Amino acid sequence: MSLVELLNHLGLGYWAGGILILLCLIQISPLKLNPWDSIFRWVGGKVNGKMQDELKDLERHVQDMWVASHRQSVLTFAREAREGIKHSSDEWTNVLNIIAEYERFVMENNISNGIVKADSEYIRSLYQELSREHRI
Repeated sequence: MSLVELLNHLGLGYWAGGILILLCLIQISPLKLNPWDSIFRWVGGKVNGKMQDELKDLERHVQDMWVASHRQSVLTFAREAREGIKHSSDEWTNVLNIIAEYERFVMENNISNGIVKADSEYIRSLYQELSREHRI
């Protein structure tokens, strides 16, 4: 007995066919119901679950590296400025952009800022002072 005959014998053939046609009609209809998308998303989640977890870990790692890089740039620039090392206007523009990006990220993600905040304020005040004196 084939599968089709078995389903017909159990009366499931018509039900399965009816459900399949109904799902297709719902998917095509202008309603915001997408059963096939939901089914495929569920199957994809089961098949790719481990890969998605690894991707989230990788994103978190890249984010941590980005934060560390921006912190280090601000801290290094502030240390150099305290030691009297002169910076070009492009370097000032770059560090001020880094500070703005970092502060926006800190605010959006509710991360502690600590020493970087103090050094950011120092860099901004020094920039204002040097700008007033036309030394940048």
